[in-house]
Amino acid sequence: MKDAAPGLDEGQRHFFTTFGYALLPGLLTAAELQLVEREHREGLAAAFPEEPFDGSIGQWTRMANERTPFFAALPEDPRFLTPAQQLLGADVLGNGTDAHFSVGDTEWHSDSGWQSESVDVQAGIKYHFHLDVATATTGALRFMPGSHLLRGSQRQAFAAAIAKVPAAAVPGHSVPTQPGDVVVFDIRIWHASLGGRPGRRPCNVEYFRNPDSPQGIELLRELGRL
Repeated sequence: MKDAAPGLDEGQRHFFTTFGYALLPGLLTAAELQLVEREHREGLAAAFPEEPFDGSIGQWTRMANERTPFFAALPEDPRFLTPAQQLLGADVLGNGTDAHFSVGDTEWHSDSGWQSESVDVQAGIKYHFHLDVATATTGALRFMPGSHLLRGSQRQAFAAAIAKVPAAAVPGHSVPTQPGDVVVFDIRIWHASLGGRPGRRPCNVEYFRNPDSPQGIELLRELGRL
C-alpha cells in the first residue's frame, strides 16, 4: 500500500462536488493489482461454478468472503474510507465490494435510478477501477458532469430525455484509466460505458452515509435485500 496520507485534496473535493466524480490516479500498487486479479478470477469462478465465463453473458458477484480477503478489506482501507468520509460525513457504511466480467455497453443510468425517492434522502459514492487499460472506446466510464445535482421534476425530465438518445450520441465526458487508477463518483450521476470488449474486468467499492431517518434506513435495507 502507498505511504502517502489518504484523502482528497481541496481541488479534488471541489471537482467532485461540482461535477460528481474525481480521478484518483495510481491508488492501487502493482503488487495489489496482482492480488486483485487473482481474487477477481477466483471469486467469480466460485460464484459461477457451473458457468465458466465464455464472453456471451456478463457475470457479477460480491467480493466479501474467505476467497477474497483483499477485496473484503477495501472498505476499511484508509485510501477508500477517508475520502468517503470527506464526501459523505464521518458516519459512513461500507456497502461492499464487487467484481464483474462485463459484456457489451452499459447504457446511461444513475445508480440511484431504481430508488428514485432516495435522491433527496440518502447519499452514496462508488469507487470504480478496471484491471485493464480503459479508454473512451474500450469501456472507460463516461459521465454527464453535474447531473448528480438534478432534483425533482428536472431529474425526471432529464432521465426521460436521455433515454431517447442513442448512448453513443450523448455528449458525456469519458475518464480513461490505467490499471491502478480509481474513479470515485456520486451514485446519483448519470454514467455509461461504451465499446469495451467482452470480458473486461471492472471492480467497485461502495459507501453510503449512515441514514438518520426511518425512510433512509428502509431504503438501505431494501438495497441490502437485493
